[in-house]
Amino acid sequence: MTKMKAARIFGEKEIKVVEIPRPEVGPEEVLIRVKAVGLCGTDVELYEGTMPYIERGDTVLPITPGHEWAGVVEEVGEGVSDFGPGDRVTGDVSLACGDCSYCMSGSYNLCPNRRVVGSYKNKDGGFAEYIIMPERHLYCLPENITFPEAAMVESAATCVYGIEKTGIEFGSTVLVIGDGPIGQLAAQSVAASGAGEVILSGSYDQKLAIAEKTCDAKTINRYQQDVIETVMDYTGGIGADIVIEACGNELGLKQAIEAVKPGGKLCLLSIYPQDELTIDLNTMVFKDLEIHGSLASPNAFQPTINMLKAGKIKTEELNSHTLSLEDVEDAFDLIYNNKEEVLKIILTP
Repeated sequence: MTKMKAARIFGEKEIKVVEIPRPEVGPEEVLIRVKAVGLCGTDVELYEGTMPYIERGDTVLPITPGHEWAGVVEEVGEGVSDFGPGDRVTGDVSLACGDCSYCMSGSYNLCPNRRVVGSYKNKDGGFAEYIIMPERHLYCLPENITFPEAAMVESAATCVYGIEKTGIEFGSTVLVIGDGPIGQLAAQSVAASGAGEVILSGSYDQKLAIAEKTCDAKTINRYQQDVIETVMDYTGGIGADIVIEACGNELGLKQAIEAVKPGGKLCLLSIYPQDELTIDLNTMVFKDLEIHGSLASPNAFQPTINMLKAGKIKTEELNSHTLSLEDVEDAFDLIYNNKEEVLKIILTP
């Protein structure tokens, strides 16, 4: 039996690189050698044991995390026709049955039989030398996109899906809350979608400067400026047409509700680890807000890859650290101890 290395989470803040059997390719499946995989906030929540999927019993440890990956096709199973050995690929995070009403309508992120790469229903992810994927959930990569850049396609596609669902009118003023990778990619996606003005609020000048460079965003350091007052100054006291919440905490959600104009739109890109949230529902009603929850990235991978190929979205700027798979524990330590510098950590199995 052929073995491979994988970084697996065994318990709260317990991750180890171990040898496990290399997965065997089945019909309509593809075996991919992972070249780069991103460390996401979801992986951190799995590592800490706070991920709602664990608490609900939908994910059982141990598990190999990692849903932001890119690699090279190693082997294809019976019936695979669109991919072959040597192809450069990345893939969906939501793996669906393909037969239910949700799948047939294109909403495969809501498939009742879905599995989520690296988490939900224990589909092992890309923190390993190899990953198995269904053919229908794979996408070819252009040669001008590197593997580390491609490992962030999933993050960008999550933003593209949420923004497309929300609807950006040309010339809109859009506030993005959160200067992490999702906030950064949301700001870039908003700018590429025709927004007239992009505002990004966050915690670190070093990260805010990246948004100023990549998409000409106005920025707000929440430690140095009052976020709501500054947004009102930027918008003539009206508020933002659209607010995208991309930090995943209660304060960010409260600021989103307060900063959006009456009749505006909220897009929630985050999953909230808190058991309970205290938010002002009356303000949401009184403002007559349009609220969009956004889960995963159905049908958004190919448009996102096209945007990366054309330079409309830039992921290279967000790759702050590259480590080997064996250094995965150091990667988590970086997140806890170097928040000002860390954006996206890429592991290279």
